[in-house]
Amino acid sequence: MVRHQAPGANPSGASRSLRVATPCYSVSGGKRSRLVVGDKPDLLKHLERVDRKIWEQYQNHLKRTTPLERAEFYARQMEAMGLKSAAALERLLKEPPLRVWRALKILELPEPVLQFLREHRTPEHVRYFTERKLLALLRLREPRRIWRRFQEMVAEAEQEAGVWKAPSR
Repeated sequence: MVRHQAPGANPSGASRSLRVATPCYSVSGGKRSRLVVGDKPDLLKHLERVDRKIWEQYQNHLKRTTPLERAEFYARQMEAMGLKSAAALERLLKEPPLRVWRALKILELPEPVLQFLREHRTPEHVRYFTERKLLALLRLREPRRIWRRFQEMVAEAEQEAGVWKAPSR
């Protein structure tokens, strides 16, 4: 049996590891460092090293995003990485079980609801429309019922925030 060796290979025949083209970065904190597979988030690309404090700040930033923004982010990641399931993306991003799946379900809302959420990023709307409330809308199943309930929720959000519309004449 003849073994073919790559130029510059180890003459003893012992296997050597090959360079991997998978993008990754490490998050260091204290005595431990954690390797994260995937591209470094755009907000952190300028950093040579990502320490625990910066990672926590980045996670806090993600918590401030709206459920729709998170859902669209996950959908873009799945498409970019060629993943077929939410579970695969959860494993890759080290997210808790069903987090990505629940977020992606939001994208099943009727387009007028999604459009409203994209256009109305006022504090009262961002605070009111949680992932749980948006998923509850999906249980209504019919787009017309979802839209009617959504309009009621918009009024509730504005009323809770103290935003009162002038009566129409």
